[in-house]
Amino acid sequence: MQIADPLGVPGAPHETLNAVMAHLEQHRAGGAAGQLILVTDRQGDRGHAGYAAVLIAGPVVTVAAQAFGPRFGPAGMEALEQLVRWAQAHEWPVRETVLNVSDFTRVIDEPETAEIRRLMAASNPSDPGIYLVWPAAWKEEAW
Repeated sequence: MQIADPLGVPGAPHETLNAVMAHLEQHRAGGAAGQLILVTDRQGDRGHAGYAAVLIAGPVVTVAAQAFGPRFGPAGMEALEQLVRWAQAHEWPVRETVLNVSDFTRVIDEPETAEIRRLMAASNPSDPGIYLVWPAAWKEEAW
């Protein structure tokens, strides 16, 4: 397993998504099957969740900064939606795992092979549709 340097800027959805998409275009040329693992430090609170991403394309594993999801406002939701739709379009399964807060930053910012293997093993299949639904409360708020 080859772990690439983490991509993106924590809390910066557009910059992180752009870095991820550029990286995926480079590594997709080999046609390797892949998977997207969304990693969060919250369980049962999707309306406020923030996600980092672990992208697995063949032997290459890439970690993207925590910049996706409603915790980062509309830009975070847009970035999450685009990332999940990309995975669906390329027939990558979407998985999710929850890390405790004390491990989250360390694992995402400084990924080590053993920790990434544990994260992959602990991930569960997820319905991509749950990441495409914006929080209901946002319909009433003006961002």
